[in-house]
Amino acid sequence: MTLTVSTDLAVNTSPTQVEEKLQDKQKALRDSIEKGEPKIFGVAQIVIGLLIISYSIPLLSTEITMILNFGVPWWSGLMFVISGAAGIAVEKYATLKVSVCLAVSAVTIIISVIALIMYYADIAFNPATKCHMGSRQMCDHQYYATHFSTGLKTTISMVSVVQTAISSAFTAILYNQRRNFTGYAVNI
Repeated sequence: MTLTVSTDLAVNTSPTQVEEKLQDKQKALRDSIEKGEPKIFGVAQIVIGLLIISYSIPLLSTEITMILNFGVPWWSGLMFVISGAAGIAVEKYATLKVSVCLAVSAVTIIISVIALIMYYADIAFNPATKCHMGSRQMCDHQYYATHFSTGLKTTISMVSVVQTAISSAFTAILYNQRRNFTGYAVNI
């Protein structure tokens, strides 16, 4: 803030060059957030999270394995929904800080990678069984159940890979936006 005193002792204040630059940077950050990037990523994350949760419901009818014991589809899907909600909220409500959304997205990436490891470990430890022909020239129930379970887990893991990519891209965008403005005390 620059102070100027006139001959009649009136004091005038005007913003300094640094303050004007800070205001410009804050406006640029706000404009980039208002482009809709967080909202688009947020909606995508919510949809994928709900998709994972809904695809995992049929797993309840199959053999209980590590995935179901730990509730992997539910906590990973819920975390994706939370991350998506934070992405939408960062655009909608100015009080939510970009750094909070960045942290939630980073945690989502970690959880997604853990979930992927658990899916692939479960698929490896519980392979589909071979067909044992019954009296009606059909495979037994276990054959169909394990193939169904393996197919669902593979599908859910592929959706989780997409979610990991979306979360990584969103986190990179948020990090770059935040990094571009860390030279200033931007409080958004």
